[in-house]
Amino acid sequence: MSADKKLIIVTYKPGQRLRRRLLFLFSCTLIGAGSFWAGQARETGLAGQGWEQMQQGLQIQESLAQELTDLRSENESLRQQIAILDRGRAVDEVAQRGTLETIQALESTVRQLREDVTFYKNIMSPAADSKGLTIQKLELASGSRDNKFTYKLVLAQMSDNKRDIEGVLAVSILGERNGTDEVLALRDVSPDLKGLGIKFRFRYFQEFTGEMLLPEDFKPEKVQVVVQSSGKNASTLEQLFEWKL
Repeated sequence: MSADKKLIIVTYKPGQRLRRRLLFLFSCTLIGAGSFWAGQARETGLAGQGWEQMQQGLQIQESLAQELTDLRSENESLRQQIAILDRGRAVDEVAQRGTLETIQALESTVRQLREDVTFYKNIMSPAADSKGLTIQKLELASGSRDNKFTYKLVLAQMSDNKRDIEGVLAVSILGERNGTDEVLALRDVSPDLKGLGIKFRFRYFQEFTGEMLLPEDFKPEKVQVVVQSSGKNASTLEQLFEWKL
C-alpha cells in the first residue's frame, strides 16, 4: 500500500440507507401536498371574488333594465298626455275658428239686413231729393276662376211708384289690355245675355245678376251703367263705378 492512500473503516449498518430514502420520499410528499393545498386555497379565493363580482354585475344589470322599463312607461304616458293636449288644443282652435266664422256670418247678415231695411225705406218713403229712376247699387265678386266674376245690379224707382217703369240698360267694363284702353260690353263677356241691352220693367225695384268671363290679359278698372227708360217720362241715367270686389 502506497503512502498517499488511507484506509477508512466504518461500522456497517444495513437499515440506515433505507431510512434515509424513506425520509427523503416523505419530505417530497409533504412539500408537494403543501404546494397543492396552497394553490387550491388561492384558486378558491379568486373564484369566490369573481363570483361576487358577477353577482354584483347581474344586480346592476337587472336594476338598469327595470329603470329602462320604467322610463319607457313614463315616456309612453307623456306621449299620451301630449296627444290628448294636442287634440284638446285642436278642438279649441276649431271651436274658436267656428265661433269667429259664425260671428262674422251673423255680422254680415245683420249688415245686409240693415242695408235692405234702408233700401226698402228709401223706396217706400223717399227723400225729397230722391226722385225717379236710380241705380241703387252694383256688387262685384270673384267667381270660380281667376278671370271669372259675378255681378248684382239693382235699379229702383224712388218716387211716383204707382205705375210700372220700363226701359233698357247697358253695362260696359272699362279697362286695359296690353297697354291699350279697351271697353268690353257685358253682353260680350256674359254667356247669359243676348241682344244689345237688358230690358227691365218694375214698380219698386229690380235685381239683375249674372256672371262674366273676362279675357285673361284684360285688367278691369271701372264699370259703366247706362239706363234708358221709355214712356211719357223717359229719361237717361248714367253712372260710373270703380271695379271693386
